[in-house]
Amino acid sequence: MNFSETYFAKNLEDLIITDITNYFATAKEESTKIEFKAFHAQFGNFNKNLEGVIRGLCAFLNSEGGILIWGAPLGVKNGDQILFQGALSLVDQLLDKDMLISKISDSIAPLPIGINVKIIEDNGSYLYVFEIQRSNYSPHQYKNTYWARLDGQTKPAPHYLIEALFKKISYPNIEAYINLDRFGNYPDGRNFLDISILTFNFSELQNEYDITYRVISSAIFEGATSANPNIRRHYDMAGHQFKNDAIRILHFGAPDITSQKLLFNIGDLPNGEMDLVLHFGGKQSPLKFSEYKLNFNIQGIPAENPLALITSKKENTLASDKQKELGTTRENLLKDLLKR
Repeated sequence: MNFSETYFAKNLEDLIITDITNYFATAKEESTKIEFKAFHAQFGNFNKNLEGVIRGLCAFLNSEGGILIWGAPLGVKNGDQILFQGALSLVDQLLDKDMLISKISDSIAPLPIGINVKIIEDNGSYLYVFEIQRSNYSPHQYKNTYWARLDGQTKPAPHYLIEALFKKISYPNIEAYINLDRFGNYPDGRNFLDISILTFNFSELQNEYDITYRVISSAIFEGATSANPNIRRHYDMAGHQFKNDAIRILHFGAPDITSQKLLFNIGDLPNGEMDLVLHFGGKQSPLKFSEYKLNFNIQGIPAENPLALITSKKENTLASDKQKELGTTRENLLKDLLKR
């Protein structure tokens, strides 16, 4: 869900400082879907302030998701309400975005996904706006406590809620990625790109079985040209698709890695661009997509580290979310496939 659009009429990445100051021009209350964290000495040092933020993120993961603003105004009690209005209480330190997400990921168990952050600088101080999606892998805990958003506040989750969240879990968290390993060309002028397909199980106590995945490319997989029929059987769509149905069991901490070689001529690629689409799933896990667009017009790409070829990527998207994004409904799907 696009919570940023709901509260600020903008995507998270488009937010600027005036969007937030304008938002707090009038008094605001917290709710189950939005939380305000001021950066202030009364909450301790920087690390103590950050602990409060991570607790809030954990609570949103276990609830319905939402927005957390770190650097919001201090709350003022007004009867039974706490209102937030006026000057922002900005953070005096900048945490690199990757370092921040890494720290959050290391602090919450199991590994959280679906947390995005926009860091906004204002005269040497910083505002952090987090957008959190409801987790499919809850319950999550921080410092050995399960947290939830209850009555507009972050509180330790009651037993009944934890039990319900545990019962909700019906599939492990499987993620898959394409890595670019090497780019070059043969003496006959053909180009090649070596890729790896990496499949992970991020559910510590739950194995996944019978993993299948397929990679579709506008280039030809080298294996499709093999004289060995046992190799060729893994390829179809005139060599543009590689399929793997051979991961019988996937353990936490033991990823599956498969290498493939793509053959092509850059001049034959539309606008010098290539699409790679990976879709995968298992016995208990739903279908997901990881999609990449590569641009071979870029100059000076290192042969041994061609990751700069990737101009856009969207990884580990649930098929259900992808259909929503495309506007696919049950009715038009049946119409297209069944001609009804």
